[in-house]
Amino acid sequence: MKIKTHAFVLKTTIFKESSLIIRLFTREKGKSTYVVKAAMRQKSPNKAIYQQLNEVQIDYSHYPKRQIHPVYNAKIINDWPEICKDLKKTVLCTSMLEIIDKTFDDDTPDKKTYKTLATIMKYFNNFDTNLNNAFYYFLLHFLKNSGYDILNAKEHPIIIRFKRENLNILGDLNNIFDMNFNQPEQITEKTNYDKKIMTQFMSELVKYHFPDAKSFKVAKDLFS
Repeated sequence: MKIKTHAFVLKTTIFKESSLIIRLFTREKGKSTYVVKAAMRQKSPNKAIYQQLNEVQIDYSHYPKRQIHPVYNAKIINDWPEICKDLKKTVLCTSMLEIIDKTFDDDTPDKKTYKTLATIMKYFNNFDTNLNNAFYYFLLHFLKNSGYDILNAKEHPIIIRFKRENLNILGDLNNIFDMNFNQPEQITEKTNYDKKIMTQFMSELVKYHFPDAKSFKVAKDLFS
């Protein structure tokens, strides 16, 4: 079955000198693995297309019984030039992709998470304020889409512990969750929560739910 879909590049590996094995988070099929033949040849444009973070459009043949699917056409949709110029943006976006890569099962579509990721990537590329909140927004929506509704998890061990330091932690999380990053002009820069406590909370939340997300260890140092 031939499929055309948008996708984010999660990881790229050279295969047999001239080809690439790529892992993508696609809008139609979720996370899947693909092979791009002859991608590393000197005149091939594919080396630039399959850079991590890029959003691409691919045409490929999907075989339900195979673990790797062949791509026969691709083009870049977004290469996020403003993200790539900024260390904090790059680290936060890499963390989002790593969380998806480490936690998603193959061929499990999640269009809500794809839309959330695309929204936050676009925001990071176009704006320089509220970066922490944008990342926190992604985490909260990703967890809810994955079945972990933190906003209503009053008995969650991390919620219980942090309510001792901030009685309004759930209210603060709800305010972040409800921010409209599709209409950034409506978002205020001001936040009423204690930034240090929120950073600690999000760090604990990531360690609890995504213990293999190594890039977040770097990201949390950039939240100040």
